Amino acid sequence: MDREILHITVPAFPIALARVVDSTLRGRPVAVAPLNSERALLQCISAEAAAEGVHAGTPIYHARKSCPALIVIAPAPHLMAKGSQALQDLSAEFTPIVEPGAGRAFLDLTASRRLFGPARDVAARLEKAIANRMGLEAMAGAGVNKLVSRVAADVMQEPGVYDVFHGAERSFLAPFPVSVLPGVGESRQALLFRDLNLQRVEQVASLSVPQLRLAVGPFAPLLHDRSCGIDRSPVQPPRLSTEIVEEGLLDQEENDDAILLSELLRLVEACGLRLRRLRKGARKLTLSVMYADGVSQQGKKVLTVPTSLDLQLLAAVEELFFTTCKRRQRVKGLRLSCDQVAEDAGQMDLFAPATAQVSQKQADLQETLDLLREKHGRDAVRWGKGLAARREATMASEPPPEWDPEQNKYMTLTSRS
Repeated sequence: MDREILHITVPAFPIALARVVDSTLRGRPVAVAPLNSERALLQCISAEAAAEGVHAGTPIYHARKSCPALIVIAPAPHLMAKGSQALQDLSAEFTPIVEPGAGRAFLDLTASRRLFGPARDVAARLEKAIANRMGLEAMAGAGVNKLVSRVAADVMQEPGVYDVFHGAERSFLAPFPVSVLPGVGESRQALLFRDLNLQRVEQVASLSVPQLRLAVGPFAPLLHDRSCGIDRSPVQPPRLSTEIVEEGLLDQEENDDAILLSELLRLVEACGLRLRRLRKGARKLTLSVMYADGVSQQGKKVLTVPTSLDLQLLAAVEELFFTTCKRRQRVKGLRLSCDQVAEDAGQMDLFAPATAQVSQKQADLQETLDLLREKHGRDAVRWGKGLAARREATMASEPPPEWDPEQNKYMTLTSRS
């Protein structure tokens, strides 16, 4: 049975999502790049910017010379993750075999064809759902494999479906440049193809495997198959991961350590609770700090013993925070990942050291806190560090005290809303 593979893609996905949030960006040349330097490279550009001669990978200052009206926005990882998950959820309504990507997804419709019809019908329904629920315009390509469906979707200029008939894969790919084939990029292989005057896919397909081996070596058999439209790679759904992730965006961009540590404590409590419910402990911690200018920094720490206790996790995360967050730029978001999840330690040793006894006391305290929060709510018992940041924020919003000469002391004026 021939496979039915559908590829759905949203061009310039980060910019498309930003335009949903901010409608003033629509119809204007937009690019995505970190805002920490004018030498930062453009990560993504809109069609309007491309029409003005702007290319992805060029510095911001160089792009502004070609397009003075260019609007550069910072990357939004949280928005990207949310949009990618929404796209994956919509695709999963038609088949459980979905391979997600950044603004794109592969769907294997071979087994669900009798239920939803051919791939072109599913593509039309999926494009309509993406437009109604996400406000995005998607392109679709259908074919017998991932290679053909991807190329078919990428060549679309307007929303629609490009359906490549089975058996026409080689003739479909023939007029395209060699760069559309996976493994042929703007590197040594592309330069080699230019030297050999192999510019189109049909020219590569006309050569035999021994002839191609002289040019590309062991890559020749795979390249020959791809030039003929043969792609045996399956659609691979995301694998189940034991990684536990918690992330949060601040209400406003901050560089106050007390407020940032309070947010970290919230992430630690959430991760720790999920670990304890699984009766697992994390050994590897990864902290990502997202700044207001779009730059992200990441730090990692491996613990000697897997743990799920809030105090032990917080101590490690605080150390990781001060070694990672060194820029003076304001922070807009934090992401904590607990990986290498393993079973919690069982019965303690008979001659355990003093540190093990302290850990046992912390475990007993943690169990009591979990029981209280489960019965009376999460805010029934709070760690002091979380309350300290809230107290400082409250004090900062209050007016300073003024001297009262009649009573010979400072008086605090209460602000009125």
